[in-house]
Amino acid sequence: MKLYAKKLLLPEGFVHDRTVTVTDGIITAIDAGTGGDLSVPILAPGYFDLHNHGGEGYDTTSLSLELLEKFLVRLRRSGVTDLLITLLTGDAAVMAEELAFLRSAMELQRAGKLGGTRIVGAHLEGPFLNGAKNGAQDADFILIPSVETYDRYFGEYGDVIRLVTIAPEMEGATELAAHLVSRGIRVQAGHNLCDWETAERAFAGGFSSVCHTFNACPPIHHREPGLVTAALVNPHVYCEAICDLLHLHPGILKLLYCTKGAERMVVISDSTMPTGLPDGRYFYAGQWAKVENGVKSTLTGALNGGVCYQDQAVKNLISIGIPTEDALRMCSATPAARMGLDGIGEIRVGAKAHLVGLDEDYTPIATLIGDDVEIYH
Repeated sequence: MKLYAKKLLLPEGFVHDRTVTVTDGIITAIDAGTGGDLSVPILAPGYFDLHNHGGEGYDTTSLSLELLEKFLVRLRRSGVTDLLITLLTGDAAVMAEELAFLRSAMELQRAGKLGGTRIVGAHLEGPFLNGAKNGAQDADFILIPSVETYDRYFGEYGDVIRLVTIAPEMEGATELAAHLVSRGIRVQAGHNLCDWETAERAFAGGFSSVCHTFNACPPIHHREPGLVTAALVNPHVYCEAICDLLHLHPGILKLLYCTKGAERMVVISDSTMPTGLPDGRYFYAGQWAKVENGVKSTLTGALNGGVCYQDQAVKNLISIGIPTEDALRMCSATPAARMGLDGIGEIRVGAKAHLVGLDEDYTPIATLIGDDVEIYH
């Protein structure tokens, strides 16, 4: 298969009038010239969402293949080719059931029996959080971090779990983080009341990113710098960012971009079950949420997940002055690098053909996952 792009995003930047050849799901050539089986104005690496709880009526507690596939198909239309499905804090035994369901879904995808965005694995956003910063998470199910507790409930899902969020200041957090890292699982800090000193120790001891930076974290204070400040000044730490222009002011997004750069700022959707649904009240993950004018919140007023997928996040970042190539990279190359996945996130010979075709307004018009191409306009 040959794909012609008027503009093609390579690791070094945009180039013009290139044809990308895909053979058996792998990029095998990138040549100058026009013409191909499919032509698009812009061709970029497919988006990789590391923090996504669901949407279109699907939630991780649903355990419904029908709802899951509806969600995955819609997500692929938004340009997302790869996904970590994120579990909210809940009863640990129930969370284990959700992981078993995701394992079966991943097996179905490998067998070609489940469509849509490819599930890379699971992200556990809890239950090892600080209950004082639970946000929309159910504080009744938050647990003290420990290796024993983790292994009891989640230890058998090492083939599914790829990322775990932990509050670093909690007793046992350091030991659990080291345990997870030794098993190849990434660890990030979040839902915390962490001070500067604890944050520095955490980042030196295996914590390598921050969960939805600024949200569910203490704000920056000039005499009491906390985890966010420690993350911003540490060149090795990745920072997740919800880019719906609601969770973070444009000025804060610019601050993140200026301090972390496109190499360490990771765009996430943090979408939840009502994303893509009309205004109303919805019950999921054991609690009620409301959607008013597209904004999701708990009944007590806490924000309850991002309001858009990554395609709109790219447009939002471009609208506030972030360079287009960096807005696209922060949805693709950066999350892939954060997860240590070398075969996706870039357009180069030898990489997997996980690609998104965009029109001039950066709306997805085609996605390619391996040899499977979908065209939307």
